[in-house]
Amino acid sequence: MPEKVLLVDDDLDTLRLVGLMLQRQGYQIVAANNGLQALSSAEKEQPDIILLDIMMPEMDGYEVAKRLRNNPSTSQIPIIMFSAKNQVEDKLIGFEAGADDYLTKPTQPRELFAHIRAVLARVQKSRVAEKSKETPKGIQIGVIGAKGGVGASTLTLNLGIALQKIGGKSVIVSDFRPGMGTIGVELGYAKFEGLQTLLQKKDFEINSAEIDKCLVKYSPGVHLLLSSSDISEAKIPTSREHFQIISNLLRAFAEIVLIDLGAGYNPLFQPIYPSCDFLILVFDPTWAAIKMENGLIEAFLNEGISQSRIKAVLYNRVRADVMFTRSQIQEQLKIPIDEMFTPAPELAHHAALSNHPIYLHQSESITVQQYNELARKILSLL
Repeated sequence: MPEKVLLVDDDLDTLRLVGLMLQRQGYQIVAANNGLQALSSAEKEQPDIILLDIMMPEMDGYEVAKRLRNNPSTSQIPIIMFSAKNQVEDKLIGFEAGADDYLTKPTQPRELFAHIRAVLARVQKSRVAEKSKETPKGIQIGVIGAKGGVGASTLTLNLGIALQKIGGKSVIVSDFRPGMGTIGVELGYAKFEGLQTLLQKKDFEINSAEIDKCLVKYSPGVHLLLSSSDISEAKIPTSREHFQIISNLLRAFAEIVLIDLGAGYNPLFQPIYPSCDFLILVFDPTWAAIKMENGLIEAFLNEGISQSRIKAVLYNRVRADVMFTRSQIQEQLKIPIDEMFTPAPELAHHAALSNHPIYLHQSESITVQQYNELARKILSLL
């Protein structure tokens, strides 16, 4: 989603010229040619940044900035004052009124663009830092498939239930795959757009109250934050900050948070990986998956994530007579296998037909025992 700039200037030629230059840089433009119009547009449009002239009739830029800062709905919007007034005293008054930056007319377009980018980046970093101050309580576990279709989503859901049943912990299972979510489908929900609702907000609008509205109670001690399976939802523009803020806030709602982070290394999740207490890397017994699993392991080790926080889980979906043995696979893998799930295609099929997780569909099965064993290993490390 392009960043929205509110241009405020009583000179229409300046509005047109600067607006056109910023549009060519990819910004969305909203224009106001007086102070009252600026206040109204700021509240209604909620721009990402305001470029504000000072010398305007009836209400000058200083007064506009003061009123913006005194209005809770506009107080956090960054302001760059853009004026021909170039005395030090003018700039001091501007900063005292609430400006984040001050530019003197005339200026080179590149300088203007640089200041806008710098202010937006600085404010963005500050907002993420503020969100991070909310003290997280819960342990966070990221689940990542070495490639698509290895069972990472299935493991995320069933392991979450196992951790609640075995450890008596409050658990959140979250699906961070907008437009490709499968957990809601597997459970038979008609509507499951919690993650999309949050991603469509501006990052500073995401808070604990908004998270709470999007959580779905599944069973005692287990809540879900689901992602839509509508492929069009994958087109929603997102940022690292959105996912980072959501993952951090989730930790205040449960003792253990499991997040399905999709397949492979995703740059959008780069800030989340090191913040996870554990990363569970899921793969199947194919040479391609083992190679990709090793690539993920190496990438995370290179980022400073200790080997003790990386767990390898083999999710086997092929017949026992054609699969590789555990020892054959372990010879090729860079870290020990923490759990190996044996094939259970009939169990998985019937569980899917009944819209139940495998764990709850047949509680005495070998697969459920394997989930319990993995849950116990994780709980022993907490």
